Amino acid sequence: MHWLIVILAGLLSALPLQAVAQDAAGVERSVTLRVRLDPARQALEAEMRLQPPPATGAFRLLPGLEVTAASADGAPLEVMQASDGYQVTVPEEAEALTLHWHGSLTADDVPVRLSPAGSLLPGDIPWYPQFVERANREPFALELEIQVPEGQRAVGSGSLRGEPQVDEHGYRVHHGHPRTRSVTVAAGPWRERTREVEGVRLRTLFPAELDEKFAERYLEQAASHLSRFVARLGPYPFESFTVATSPAPVGVAFPGFTLLGERVVPLPFIAETSLAHELMHGWWGVGIGVTPGTGNWSEALTTYLADYQLDERRGEGRATRRRWLTDLSALPDSRSLTLADFHGGPEPAHRLLGYQQGAMLFHMLRRRIGEADFDVGLRRLAERYRFQTASWDDLAAAFGDAAGEELDAFFATWVARPGRPRLTLEGVMRRETADGWEVQGVLTQSGAGAPWPLAVPLDVETETGTIRHRVVLEREQATFSLSLPQAPLTLAVDPDFDLLRELETPPFTLRHLALDPDSRLLALNAAAAELGQGIFERPLPRGEGAQGGPLLVVGGTQAVADWLAAQGLGEAPQPMAQRGRARFWTLPEASLVAVSADDRDALARLLRVLRHHQSRSYLVQGDGGKTLEAGTWPVAEPGLRRDFAP
Repeated sequence: MHWLIVILAGLLSALPLQAVAQDAAGVERSVTLRVRLDPARQALEAEMRLQPPPATGAFRLLPGLEVTAASADGAPLEVMQASDGYQVTVPEEAEALTLHWHGSLTADDVPVRLSPAGSLLPGDIPWYPQFVERANREPFALELEIQVPEGQRAVGSGSLRGEPQVDEHGYRVHHGHPRTRSVTVAAGPWRERTREVEGVRLRTLFPAELDEKFAERYLEQAASHLSRFVARLGPYPFESFTVATSPAPVGVAFPGFTLLGERVVPLPFIAETSLAHELMHGWWGVGIGVTPGTGNWSEALTTYLADYQLDERRGEGRATRRRWLTDLSALPDSRSLTLADFHGGPEPAHRLLGYQQGAMLFHMLRRRIGEADFDVGLRRLAERYRFQTASWDDLAAAFGDAAGEELDAFFATWVARPGRPRLTLEGVMRRETADGWEVQGVLTQSGAGAPWPLAVPLDVETETGTIRHRVVLEREQATFSLSLPQAPLTLAVDPDFDLLRELETPPFTLRHLALDPDSRLLALNAAAAELGQGIFERPLPRGEGAQGGPLLVVGGTQAVADWLAAQGLGEAPQPMAQRGRARFWTLPEASLVAVSADDRDALARLLRVLRHHQSRSYLVQGDGGKTLEAGTWPVAEPGLRRDFAP
């Protein structure tokens, strides 16, 4: 998931100002932050030292927090309350500004959690002195100290410095970052385990029950992921990586650590998939930030190098690419967003573009320049922009340098143009020649953003195997001629879904209904009406019949079957209405999704998980919600395939 941006504080014992960062104006700035958390009282006490001081002394703090002292080079300063915050006048010759503040954070309308069950100081909110000068978040070097009471542990942005200390004052830990724009702190009733791999200190911070059952597995998986990533990308940007838990349902990457929700940690796939994704963010999005206003490329690259590479290692790369294209086909025609428009956030349509469409761009790039140059480009990117920010243009330069070719036009086209190309195959003929056989034809691409730069895979099946070709299609149309040693049996265009494109006839999935603004809900009983609105992120208006837009029909097993029969709607490609205890399936011809169950409990279990199965065309659950069947209707692309008569 996209990483939160935060700034924060540490505590009372002095920290050396060792690291120094230099902003774009050439001003070197270091920040020492000390914070003492008291989760039981929802209170904090903090100190921040900035060297040199900001140009303006205007800053804001949340209600409930109060400045208790300010000084410049040890000399006290008066802090004035202003209409929008505080004002302190710092002498021009001052070398450092120090601020102390304390208070409680109990408001429900701010995303700050201070609790014995788990604390998080997140976001772009002024729980710390937020200076006017820092509106653009110029970088700074950070030394951070966090102190929490006995029984608590803490983690913060950056690399661990030395060993945590436990004494009569509680638990104290230090972190450092050479060049950051933000800082996060989390704490909880955790147990701590460590291991060293690739020169990186791995650590888990789990509550007792999760620690006993899962900590070693997470350390093993983190070590495995880290070794693979370092071999490919070069050194991990931080000296430590911590996996900590949170009572909130999160999966978030920060500099040097990640927070995972306590409920998802036990799920068997999280340590393999989500953990890899958040660790990969240590290079992209955290180790290298996204240049503001240029489009968020980090989620796409992280998805491709973590999630997709795991699928590819299992032999599931083709299935994943097909799923991505199927998901993208669910975007309504009204969506004209581009990759440059994606800046993060939870909106489903934006995330499809930022993650799946962006990942497909990197897949095409890798196929275009080759595996070796692609990996060289990754390393150049990691080295060139570490602890800085990068844009899509910077990525084009790094990969272009590695490949020895100009890639600006390739990136600009796929990043700045909306939509995806649609391919057609026409005029296909085969003939026998003196040297074997020849297949000729015409490839055409269409779409609002056409033409896109494409290298279209053409697979020709012969009696002795498959012969692979690539046809360059950088205009609306290209004629091709393929020479073959044996008679061709079939010709297929992009059969492995290697291109970012519109599928010819995409399978209808639950995601189509979730994203369509005209979707409606028809509840056939009171339980369906109560439970049905919790499926998606938005409420659905009431529907009456099969006409008028995509329809979600929810009810009991027999009631849904009777309603479908009364509407004259055919069955799904496989009979679904009576399978298991609960099920959903799509009827593509009617733009309809049917959801039914044998009783209220079975319906509730099914509806709770449907948002996680939006890429599916059907799902069947048995007793206790156990998944019996799940899948997507087959992709049919007859227009992109030719079978030659014997």
